[in-house]
Amino acid sequence: MSDSGIGFGGFLLGLGIGWYFFQYFDLGYEAFSYLLILMGIGMILSGVLSKGGRKHPISGIYGGIIGGLFLAAILTQGFSFIFNITDEFTDITDSNYRATEEFTINTAVTSDSLELNIDSVNGGVNVYSWSGDTIKWEIEVKAKGTTTSEAETRLDEFNYDLTNNLVSDIQELSLSFPLSNTQWSNYAVNIEVFVPVTLESEYYLDTTNGEIGLHDLKCNTVNLDTTNGAITMSNIEATSIDAETTNGVIQGSITAQQSMMRTTNGAIEISLSQTSGVHDFRTTNGVIDINAPTGSDVGYKVDFDTSIGSLNINLPDMDYDVDSVRTKIGETNDYSLKSVQIEITAETSIGGIEVN
Repeated sequence: MSDSGIGFGGFLLGLGIGWYFFQYFDLGYEAFSYLLILMGIGMILSGVLSKGGRKHPISGIYGGIIGGLFLAAILTQGFSFIFNITDEFTDITDSNYRATEEFTINTAVTSDSLELNIDSVNGGVNVYSWSGDTIKWEIEVKAKGTTTSEAETRLDEFNYDLTNNLVSDIQELSLSFPLSNTQWSNYAVNIEVFVPVTLESEYYLDTTNGEIGLHDLKCNTVNLDTTNGAITMSNIEATSIDAETTNGVIQGSITAQQSMMRTTNGAIEISLSQTSGVHDFRTTNGVIDINAPTGSDVGYKVDFDTSIGSLNINLPDMDYDVDSVRTKIGETNDYSLKSVQIEITAETSIGGIEVN
């Protein structure tokens, strides 16, 4: 057999092994390091075995296996596994941020209903429930500068705009920053907000380069939008959830009557509660992993589709109108009679879909 044939055989072997194993777990920093170790070993073997001028067949097999493993990683995980790796480095402090200021704002509660709006850039936004009787803001601002003096001057010039209005018995709180896009390049802002657990709240949170997180909250409407960052919803109860990011994972546990989640390069990992609802999950490059409740009183109407990836759907008593390798459309037998009815649409281009 020719060297090219041997190498291609190794490639198919690696592709098959990777396809089988990678669909059952998400690749992260550690798994990627193992692939790099294997690549290094392969290069060393290739050099040692190629002494004398002729390439040894084993080196061709080994190189083919490594190439197959990488392709299997992309086909089963999407490009999100690369973003999972790069996320490991996003917390590294930029040495150009030479000045930092932290401050706290306490806003009095004037209504049982709250609408919270945050429009930020270059930093994370996290909202928590707490037992206090005020709305507490903890804000960290970092400024860049070629010198410490320049950064401190920019920090002194930094402004924010916090408005507080009572409209139709709803307390409307809005935080924004009157900075141009050019000015924003010199700052990073991290925001934490603590909301009294007794409030009936709506959240509209927007940032550009940073994560968004909601933690242990009961809400009405939730609207979350970021460009380069993850979205995390931990133990969230809401009437409606709309979450979108471009480069980042969307994850968490929710109880919602309606949810829509979108990401371009990232996974969607969501746990649903035993509550009737309509859910729509879509990503371009990434896996979709749904933890769904089961029981005799729970019924599902589903539409799952992937272009390149596998479907692993473990829902009981399903009747599929379409049941193919990459598409499943159907519902639970006697769906209309179930007291809990959950509709799920999930679509990914490059990546698998797993339920339970």
